[in-house]
Amino acid sequence: MSEEASNTVAENNGTREDKGKLLIDAEDAELLERCRKGRVEAFGAIVKKYQDRIFNAILRICGNRDDAEELTQETFVKALENLNSFRQASQFYTWLFRIAMNLTITKRRRATRMHFSRLDSERTDGDQTYRLGEIIADQHQKNPHENAVKADINRRVQEALMKIDEQFRIVVVLCDIEQMGYEEISRVLNLPVGTVKSRLHRARNLLKNELSDLLE
Repeated sequence: MSEEASNTVAENNGTREDKGKLLIDAEDAELLERCRKGRVEAFGAIVKKYQDRIFNAILRICGNRDDAEELTQETFVKALENLNSFRQASQFYTWLFRIAMNLTITKRRRATRMHFSRLDSERTDGDQTYRLGEIIADQHQKNPHENAVKADINRRVQEALMKIDEQFRIVVVLCDIEQMGYEEISRVLNLPVGTVKSRLHRARNLLKNELSDLLE
């Protein structure tokens, strides 16, 4: 790794330097440096590293595979065109997700097919909290050979997601599917952390009735 790339990585393998700036990891720093020097294969490596996560997040939000594929491609094209604007003030995939979400929201609003939803629901019994993502994983483990069961659960989840408003769906997908923290989601969506938390809480409540039988 070059000295320039190495200097972008925190010495303690954390994510922040003394000024409080969020730093990207070593692999991304190296790939970005090579991209800026015109090494096309380096950007190909970035696409390979993040394309599945970007595609799956968009698919959960828009509910259409063709649209998700198109938007994923547009995300990386836009990222390549604007690579020099990335100042490493966030993790690189956070920046990519911001581009992806902006493109997805714009396309959905233009299409007026509205209704954006989200994925995981949660229920609290005493001190126990249950998320739908965990339930899916548990049921798959209990029935490892019954792919039809898992497919039906995923279908139910996606249908439920598409019944709630887009502002709630996006937050849920990023939190419960992509496992982003509140601060990271706030950077992706350019929202206050408090708004992220309130939308997430609202989204989960909206999904309880739709998926109540899966949460029993």
